[in-house]
Amino acid sequence: MIRILCNGVEHVFPALPITIGRDQDNDLHIEDVNLSRQHCRILRTKDGIVVEDLSSSNGTFVNGARTPRHVLSVGDTILIGVTTIAVEWDEATAPPQAKRRHDQAEAQALADENRGLRRLLAVTRMIASEESEERLLQRIVDSSIELTGATSGYLFLMTLHGLDFRVARNARGQDLEHPEDKISRSIARQAIESGRPVVTEDAGGDTRFSGGQSVALLGLHSVLCVPLKVPDGPLGALYLEHGKITAQFRAVDIPLISAFGDFAAIALSTARNLAALKAREEQLRQSRARIGRLNARLKQLLRRQVQELEGMRADLALSRHELGMRYDYSAIIAESPAMRKVMALLDRVVESDMPVLVVGESGTGKELTARALHHNGPRRQGRFVAVACASIPEELFEKELFGGGAAGDGGPGLLGQAEGGTLFLDDVRAIPLQVQRRLLEVLGRPAGGEHGASLRTVAASEQPVEDAVKAGAFLPELHARLAGVTCRLPALRERKEDIPALFDQFLDTFCAEQEVERPQVHAQVIDRLQAYPWPGNVRELRHEVQRLLTLQRGSITPDLLSHAVFSGDPAAAPPTVLPAGGLKELVENLERRLLVDTLRRVEGNKTRAAAMLGLSRLGLRKKLDRYGLESP
Repeated sequence: MIRILCNGVEHVFPALPITIGRDQDNDLHIEDVNLSRQHCRILRTKDGIVVEDLSSSNGTFVNGARTPRHVLSVGDTILIGVTTIAVEWDEATAPPQAKRRHDQAEAQALADENRGLRRLLAVTRMIASEESEERLLQRIVDSSIELTGATSGYLFLMTLHGLDFRVARNARGQDLEHPEDKISRSIARQAIESGRPVVTEDAGGDTRFSGGQSVALLGLHSVLCVPLKVPDGPLGALYLEHGKITAQFRAVDIPLISAFGDFAAIALSTARNLAALKAREEQLRQSRARIGRLNARLKQLLRRQVQELEGMRADLALSRHELGMRYDYSAIIAESPAMRKVMALLDRVVESDMPVLVVGESGTGKELTARALHHNGPRRQGRFVAVACASIPEELFEKELFGGGAAGDGGPGLLGQAEGGTLFLDDVRAIPLQVQRRLLEVLGRPAGGEHGASLRTVAASEQPVEDAVKAGAFLPELHARLAGVTCRLPALRERKEDIPALFDQFLDTFCAEQEVERPQVHAQVIDRLQAYPWPGNVRELRHEVQRLLTLQRGSITPDLLSHAVFSGDPAAAPPTVLPAGGLKELVENLERRLLVDTLRRVEGNKTRAAAMLGLSRLGLRKKLDRYGLESP
């Protein structure tokens, strides 16, 4: 009885011969486009069980060597196309002479297997205790050379950029220079892609690699390459060679080194997991130490604040008088020196009817400042009427402001609605000249008199009104009337100390509006917010906080920040937009960003950064040099 294992599937035949090929009328039909219609056959001769090539196009290989006819022994591996075959037979099938050779070969194979297993057990015990990835990789290569008697061994790992050489050694345990010039990547890729060992005892004559230029250029002969794989996928490959000597690897070497490769992959994966765990434990230790220091500092501050609280309450009235802060501006965040100067100015003019001109970039809080003046001033019982001057059509401006309304209904107009209160003229430079003249006339009349206005004006502009006066677009008399006091609001980039408090205020407001629990906020989020220049000022920050709350899932982390804020560059294009340099520049920008962020995360530790990125220290160094980067 004959048993044929075809790619791990058993086929049983009662007698010989057995024909194998792509045609349906073969005894063993195999769907493999690389096979001839009748490729080879297994037959019984006086010498023993023989595999015989039937003039196939791609040839028949036994133990990696192409052969027209070969007497089979125990453990022989037949390769046709991309199909691996093993033949087993019982004693009744083989001729007497072949039986004796079979028994001798089987005994020798069993002895070789036992020796191999003992050696395998010894080397696996040795590498199992190694935790350092670099030393582990060296031991894997040295052990594989010892197990097979190879002259040199190479190990490379899969990265985002392809195959990265990590170790190249000879039989004396010495590192080899320029390993990329000594091996065939096509053989290595075939082992990784197929997930099975690739063995050839004459690579130059092996049709499987006839298209590989490196095989011909390097003059390779005996090569054994096994994949390093774990359940999650391939990690890399272990590549062994016997230099320029053919037919050196034995049949027993293939299952032996395959088993070793599986164990080595598990050991490597375990070492990486342990390294990552230790790195996380170290980060956790550092975080706990930092939290401990912060808690100690917080307790100290709290004790100091409790001790000072009573004294502060007793001196509150005096302090306010000394600071000139007699009114409540809690709606305005003012922890920075620049905003404290603004608050001090407002506090000096708030109780009067003096007109105020507020100048500041878009989004700096000009209307919020005007409302603070109104609600803390003597006209707080009146209405606060806001006029968006830039949004009113020129032909309707006079009616909207002075009466009649846009629909001609005879209403009092915005000026009349603000009687007894505050009129806020936003974008005041947009008021047409003819309207400016009439407004100047109305504001110049005595308050309470005929056609006079009893109200306070607060005007606002992004650009200095003086520029419009010089250009003849704004009446200098009206400018003087509106700018009793000029209050200049700093841009958010000039008051970065206020960003954490503004962030908290917006986040609390949005959480209350949406009736959601306040999420945890990663410390690096605030760091990146304070590093960004905020061309849109407070309004842009408010939108960013609203976006973060929408995207968060229990916590707000730096990766949720918009691309411009995360990069610190308002002009930075999002990664989905190709830069001028196309995909290459986009990939380089992403790689540069990953390098910088990873080094920052590990505080410049290149060994940890290389492990996190799946690179060697040399590979990391090359990339840093390529982009002109140093450890942040």
